[in-house]
Amino acid sequence: MKIGNTGINESLVSINKAKEEEKESIKKIASPRPIEAIDGASLAIANELLAQANSMSQGIRNANDALGVLQIADGALSEISNSAIRMNELSVALGNPALNSDQRAMIESESQALTQSMNDSISQATFNGKNVFGGQMSFMLGSGPIDFSLQSPNTSSLQVTNQQSILDFISNVSSKRGDIGAVMNRIESTINSDMNTVVNLRSAESNLQDNDIAENYNELNTAKLKENASLYVASFNAQYLQNKFNSLLG
Repeated sequence: MKIGNTGINESLVSINKAKEEEKESIKKIASPRPIEAIDGASLAIANELLAQANSMSQGIRNANDALGVLQIADGALSEISNSAIRMNELSVALGNPALNSDQRAMIESESQALTQSMNDSISQATFNGKNVFGGQMSFMLGSGPIDFSLQSPNTSSLQVTNQQSILDFISNVSSKRGDIGAVMNRIESTINSDMNTVVNLRSAESNLQDNDIAENYNELNTAKLKENASLYVASFNAQYLQNKFNSLLG
């Protein structure tokens, strides 16, 4: 035989209330936009802030793509630089008059293979199916466009018999990598700045819409605590009364 009392009924009411509060908090957190504005003016300002935040967020995604392009270009230039350094060693070796014809032929053959490897690095340096060494590029960031030029190094003048051509080539590649590094630092700085701006814009929008995210999470946790406490009370009351009833019957 089971029995109940007013305390249990009140606990059930508390449980249902806590569940409703929990659902409301989850609804606010999951909503892509805040639930309601305080007034029309606040809504208009909030919409403008949201538009700015979305624009800045897209600019950050564009900036990350720009970094991807530059990283691929720098990686290719790094491989090309290593090949050119090796070719410079071969050029010095070729200046040894003690070498026989076969040894000279081997050096020239390796030099040609290195040149081909450089050209392969250039042609295979692609991002999203497009070669990164396509000349002038312009990426629109949230704070404005960022422009840079990626020109592939010219390997046609490389001659293992002409060490100066190799040294000039190495210098040119190093200069290109330096330029890439400077642009990457600029983009990374812009991303950090824009991310802070997005956070501030969304926070301002959230405040205008009376839908603070942190507050919503606090409300959700509070509702869960209320629900768990009410469940415990209901369970305790039912068990307590059942034990009392059993003792009376016994």
